[in-house]
Amino acid sequence: MNDDYSPAWEVYFCHIEDQPAFVSVDLTLAEIAPVAAKPNLIEVAAALRTTDETGFPEAEEWEMLEKIEDAVVQLLEEKLGALFVGKTLHSGKRGLYFYSEQVLQLEGCVEAVKQKFPQYLLVSQATEDKDWEIYFELLYPDDESMQRIQNTRLMQQLEEQGDQAYVPRKITHWLYFKTATDRAAVLQALTAQNYTLELAEEEPKEEVYPQKLVISRQNKADDETINEVTMELFRLAQQHNGEYDGWESPVIAEND
Repeated sequence: MNDDYSPAWEVYFCHIEDQPAFVSVDLTLAEIAPVAAKPNLIEVAAALRTTDETGFPEAEEWEMLEKIEDAVVQLLEEKLGALFVGKTLHSGKRGLYFYSEQVLQLEGCVEAVKQKFPQYLLVSQATEDKDWEIYFELLYPDDESMQRIQNTRLMQQLEEQGDQAYVPRKITHWLYFKTATDRAAVLQALTAQNYTLELAEEEPKEEVYPQKLVISRQNKADDETINEVTMELFRLAQQHNGEYDGWESPVIAEND
């Protein structure tokens, strides 16, 4: 592993096999994966004892799942040198994912955890995954999920500065397109949705998406509003051969 490696864990909501799911993943690993020294995927799954209608655990079970996770992670790191890369929660089960060189002691490690938590059904398997396909295809967020993660990061920064998310304010958005025609089509659609044009220009240094569009609108900066607005802009840009490049908001403090 690189000495400069520093984990960056994020959690996001998605669907796995058409079922609602929460995924937690170390995003930093995408910069160095696949790690040649750890070609084997290890999966450890724990069946939940109680679930709500969505397949997620009842409130009282969260603490126990955390204890099981801590025990599994500690043993697999100590005994196998395994690298914990992500976890899933869906369809009544918690899945823990690792990559490792050694897998021979896996069954013994899991059996040791079972003895600590006999009321839980734990299963495990190890498979070769040199390209880390499970990390990239199951755990790593797609573009829309990554945008929601970025939204959460920015909203947390605003909150730390005392922002009152429920107060409408001018929120500015950046979009980029391959052609001026695509940019004009999106601007027309957004103008009809009460967006204001801030800037439309060509950036020759941008080889793929040189047509820049900056627009703004009065909106709240709460989770529901931001995710709804950014997903609409994200998809609209994609429909016109472009990309959505984020947003910014002033801090609206309580006394403003």
